Amino acid sequence: MDNFVRVITVFLAVCLSVMTIVTVLEVVRRYIFGASFPWAEELVRYLLVWVTFVGGAAAFRKGNLVILDLVIGRLSEKVTTILQIVTNTAILAFLLFLLQNGLNYVISPTIIRQTSIGLGIPMTIPYAAIPLGVGLMILFCIENYTALFQKLGKES
Repeated sequence: MDNFVRVITVFLAVCLSVMTIVTVLEVVRRYIFGASFPWAEELVRYLLVWVTFVGGAAAFRKGNLVILDLVIGRLSEKVTTILQIVTNTAILAFLLFLLQNGLNYVISPTIIRQTSIGLGIPMTIPYAAIPLGVGLMILFCIENYTALFQKLGKES
């Protein structure tokens, strides 16, 4: 799973690099030459969506999301583990809801027929970031469950 996360990290680095390069080129072209690329802003926006959802999944996997250390630090390890399992369950329920709605949106007839104005790509490509990122989060959530239940078994 660590190699898979490395691939995701490389993907995110490439996306952020492309976003930076395209933004700098767009600013230079607009202010020095008085013209802009018709696709640049759209590309950066869609890459930002992908970075947000896929990056959120990577952050979830690495445990870099916001938690209340103040509360958790004062609890016993067993109670902390049980609290993490409950939290994971709530997160998983929300992610499953988001996955279902994200998939329904991506495969809706309206979205399938649309193409982007600047890039001319099918709109399913930018919107696919939602179910893909959420699907990755679900995968990492399940991985987290196994670690938590193993930890709970050792504490008992």
